[in-house]
Amino acid sequence: GKAMAIQYGTVPADPAAKPSRRPAMLYGAVATAALAVLVVVACLGFMTPKQDAPAELLTQDLVLFKMEPPPEPWSPPANLWMYWGGSPNKRFGHSGDNLRHLVKLGRLAGGEYRDPHFLFTYEAQTFRDLSEACCTTMLVAPMKNNMPIWNAQSNVAQRLRNYVANGNHMIFTGGSLVSMEFINRYFYYNMEPIDAQGIFKGSGYGNWSPGPFRKLIDDDLPWQYKLTPDTLYQDHISVTSMGLRSLPSGTTVLYMTPKSSPVFMIKFCQRISERHGEPPIKTVPRDCWRHAARGYPCSCGTITYIGYDWHMDQTAADWDKVMLAAVEYQQDPDVSETFSPNCKQPPKVVEDPHAPHAPPICK
Repeated sequence: GKAMAIQYGTVPADPAAKPSRRPAMLYGAVATAALAVLVVVACLGFMTPKQDAPAELLTQDLVLFKMEPPPEPWSPPANLWMYWGGSPNKRFGHSGDNLRHLVKLGRLAGGEYRDPHFLFTYEAQTFRDLSEACCTTMLVAPMKNNMPIWNAQSNVAQRLRNYVANGNHMIFTGGSLVSMEFINRYFYYNMEPIDAQGIFKGSGYGNWSPGPFRKLIDDDLPWQYKLTPDTLYQDHISVTSMGLRSLPSGTTVLYMTPKSSPVFMIKFCQRISERHGEPPIKTVPRDCWRHAARGYPCSCGTITYIGYDWHMDQTAADWDKVMLAAVEYQQDPDVSETFSPNCKQPPKVVEDPHAPHAPPICK
């Protein structure tokens, strides 16, 4: 036979031998280890919070969406006074206490609220000094308990008129007809509440106005009221609105319906009497320049009426903003915000919105 050459160092291949399983087992072990590593990495990534993601308590949906807007810091002006006599209801949670809390006056001492700027009676020397000076604000809470009564020509009543006319500001609040009667009696006005009649007999609202009350935005609107709500609403029977036809000359209407106004300002003026020794005389603002030309100029102040009674401070958010704007109106303790019209003013031009427009100019 043929001789087979066997090379040194080689093993002849056996055709009947089976293939080795070592590479397959090695590949499977590597794949299993890689899968285990991926699982571990995925678990660690799932359990570890991401650094760039916001915390759960800082998300807008959970916290900021339900939060109230941040409060605006506010302090009362240094020239603010509040009547704290027997007329307002000073019990906790009632109208007088709610207004006191709103304007941040009073500190609890001896079981009652006390403040150097509380006025307990108009007959005191404190109010006499205030009536002879300028540029303060006197806030009168709703007179729930009683109304101070004097003769309209008495010294105390004249002191009230002198206080306003000397460039000061007096704020009255509503909820009843007492404030209206107080203003009419001691400042010689004839304001009347709105008398809204229904279509059918017996269906009128009496002295109640349903509102809503829209802000009258014009050139006469003081800047303090620029950010107050555009609309105020009736709260059951808490708002007392005055008829527009009964408001006196020199009134600036701030909120209104077509027939009434719950928030307005009155310019109250007095001039020195021609007869020596007699008290000052109330004067209509439009006539001040005539008397000033004769040597008897006017001095004017402001009466603000806000017809809400603050019986519950939880529902008075919009009315609170109006009250704070009224308090800020006379915030300068040295200069009165009320303009005394001792010079002749040009007549106010009232444009008719239904008047035809001027024809276009042809070029």
